[in-house]
Amino acid sequence: MNAYSISARRYVEFFDSIPAALFRTTIEGKIVYCNRAFALTFGFDSAVDLIDYPVIELYQNKKDRGVLVHSIMQRGRLVDVPIAFKKKDGTPLWCSMTARAVLDDDGMVVCLDGILRDITGEIDIRKAPPSLDASLDALNDIIILFDLKGDIIDINQSGADLFGISREKLLAKPLSDFFIPSNRDIFLLFLSDILKIGRNEAIFSILDHNSKVCHVECHAILVKTDGRAHHIKCQARDVTDIVDQKRERSNDEKFQGVLEMAGGVAHSMNQPLTIVNNLLNEILSDLEHDGQTHQKILKIHHQIKKMNDITKKISNIKKYEAMDYVAGIRIVDIEKAS
Repeated sequence: MNAYSISARRYVEFFDSIPAALFRTTIEGKIVYCNRAFALTFGFDSAVDLIDYPVIELYQNKKDRGVLVHSIMQRGRLVDVPIAFKKKDGTPLWCSMTARAVLDDDGMVVCLDGILRDITGEIDIRKAPPSLDASLDALNDIIILFDLKGDIIDINQSGADLFGISREKLLAKPLSDFFIPSNRDIFLLFLSDILKIGRNEAIFSILDHNSKVCHVECHAILVKTDGRAHHIKCQARDVTDIVDQKRERSNDEKFQGVLEMAGGVAHSMNQPLTIVNNLLNEILSDLEHDGQTHQKILKIHHQIKKMNDITKKISNIKKYEAMDYVAGIRIVDIEKAS
C-alpha cells in the first residue's frame, strides 16, 4: 500500500470517527460521500450503501430538496435549517442541516457539503393535529395552523376565501404552493426560524383564486406539547393595498431620482459634445475626402452624433421604465422612458 492510499484511508477513518453526520452531494442529487454517522442516521449499514444513492428519497417532502438547493445556491450557505427526512424504512426523521455550496475554479457550483444533526427528539410527531375553533370563522384576519413541514392542518373561512378553495381541499396542502416562486425558499427559512426561536413574522406574496398577487403579513408562533415542537399557528392579514402604496411611492421616488440624474447628465454632456462636434467638422474640412484618416474621422463623427441622440433622449425622459441587465441587475430603459 503506497503513502497516498495510507493517507486517504486515514482521512476516511477520521471522518467515520466523527459522531456528526457529514455528506457531499452533487447538484443533481447523488451522494458523493458520507460518513458512517450519516449512514446510521438514515438506517443504512454503512456509508458504502449510500454512494450514488438518490438523496431526494431521504426527504419526506421531495419538493424540499429543490427549494433547499435553490436557497443554498442563492445564499452560498444555510445554517441550522430543520428538514423533515425519513429513514430507509420510512420512519420519520427530523434533522437540522448546515450546508454550503462548493465552487470550481470558474465559480460554478459543483456540489454541496453539509452536516446533519438529528433533532427528532425535539419534535412531537405522535399527537394528532389540532383543529381551529369554529368561532374563528367570524374573524376578518386569516388564521392558519400548519405542521412543521409547512403543510396546512386547518384554516378559517377568511383564509379559505382568500385562496378561493374550500377548507377541505386546503388541508394537507403545502402552504408554499400558493406563494409566488421567489417566496418559496424564503418560507423554508421562515419555518426554520420559527423552530429555532419560537416565532417569526414576514410578508409573503401569494396568488389568490383569481391568480392575482396578494401580499399577506404573517405572524407565526411555535406551539409545543410536553416541551416539544408540535405545530405552528399563524395569524395573517391582507396588506396588498399597503404594499402597493409603498411600492408606488418608491417608484415615484425612483422616477424623481431618474429625472434629476437625467437632467444633470444631459446638461453636463451637451457642452463637451458640442465642442467635439465643432472640432471634428474643422478637421474634416482640412482632410482629403478619399484618405483613410478622413474615413476614420467620419466614423468618429457618426458615433458622436449617436451620443448626441442618446443625450437628447436622456433629457426627454418622462417616466420610469426599467429593463433587466445582467446578474439580476435592472437599469433604466432610455428608449421606453423618453
